[in-house]
Amino acid sequence: MLFLLLITNALASPTSTIKSVASNSLNGLRGAEFQGIRSLSRGALQQLARSRRANRQSSHRLGERRRVSASAENFPALKNDLLIRAARGEQTEKVPIWMHRQAGRYLPEFRNYSDRFPFMHRCSTPDIATRLTIQPVERYGLDAAIIFSDILVLLPPLGIEWGMVKGKGPVVSEPINTPEDLVRVRTVKQSDITSELSYVMEALSRSRRELDGRATLIGFSGAPWTLLGYMVQGEGAKSTAAVKAKGFLYQYPDASHKLLETITDAVVLYLVEQVRAGAQMVQVFDSWAGELTPELFAEFSTPYLKDVATRVKQQLKEQGLPQVPVSVFPKGASGHALPDLSNSDYDVISLDEGIRPSIARQQAPNKVLQGNLDPAVLYLPKDVIKAETRKMVDNFGTNKYIANLGYAVDKSMDPELVGAFVEELHDYSEAKNGLTTPAAS
Repeated sequence: MLFLLLITNALASPTSTIKSVASNSLNGLRGAEFQGIRSLSRGALQQLARSRRANRQSSHRLGERRRVSASAENFPALKNDLLIRAARGEQTEKVPIWMHRQAGRYLPEFRNYSDRFPFMHRCSTPDIATRLTIQPVERYGLDAAIIFSDILVLLPPLGIEWGMVKGKGPVVSEPINTPEDLVRVRTVKQSDITSELSYVMEALSRSRRELDGRATLIGFSGAPWTLLGYMVQGEGAKSTAAVKAKGFLYQYPDASHKLLETITDAVVLYLVEQVRAGAQMVQVFDSWAGELTPELFAEFSTPYLKDVATRVKQQLKEQGLPQVPVSVFPKGASGHALPDLSNSDYDVISLDEGIRPSIARQQAPNKVLQGNLDPAVLYLPKDVIKAETRKMVDNFGTNKYIANLGYAVDKSMDPELVGAFVEELHDYSEAKNGLTTPAAS
């Protein structure tokens, strides 16, 4: 079965050889879309795991060579540093903008790939991931590109298999059910990151070169609580309300903290390696933050989010790597998470649409804020989009601010209307700073 999967991937790839696809499948494609992971036998999953373990030792050496090469690489100079300056709290001539899930199926050029290749094939094939990363920058003149990947790619190095199931989304093959299951969770080393996620690093390096300084390149990771949520729940929170994952926190608090510590260690290593590979900013996505009560969030998410930011910055400094801005997105928890996160080492806090800019400024006066246009606005006529964009800029101001959506671009959105948002944001914020004359609505 594994051999057939490798051959199928090779034939589907327009550029890769069978050898390179086999390497991707064993090292990076782990959670590959088998079009129904639950239909695989336990033996097939175990065979895949054994194949990865057998391949790990030689891959570590390859990953180490790539790590040394990337650390010494001279990337093109950043010509558009608008986002970096804003993230550092510096004055900018206009507000920078990028969007969560800006590389997505709403773009016809993206669908040219998504219609032909499964999700994990796109993620784990660096030339495809690079092209998808850059497409929105080329179309809209955005100030940042975020690497095309997924927060769950970090699960296999932790020993947890997952797959993308058509019509259902990500599914974990063997979720964590009790504290006894923690024996299946691996302690991740730097060599695990550089070898097993080498395809992410290669995509980052390629994207950095091909952007040629036109926009900031953002790397990212899932937050410890969000990754624990998937590991325990076994699938997305949207259809399950994360009941099982939250139950694990209530029933097994000690085991939960132990697992969160292990995940945090992996997240820190992963983000540092992304900077080494070319990321100029990194963001931590706590996509399940809103599933927790404020009390649970304070105990099981906030301490680990803070630890990630502090340790990433420490390790970047110790290893002589660029001191890039670090951002966090506590999706669905902006209303209660800000006071604690304002007392952290994050440079930027991304907001969902559930909090007023004035309140956010009061609760985190020392932080750069990012967000938070209601994505529903992008389904409306252009004059409404322009009016709401202007209102957002007026409420946040043009300093210590990065524009984004409260969540993400949806596959059903009109690319032209998305473009209207980007254009109005740039034009109006520049005019507000007195550099141009605002266009009539």
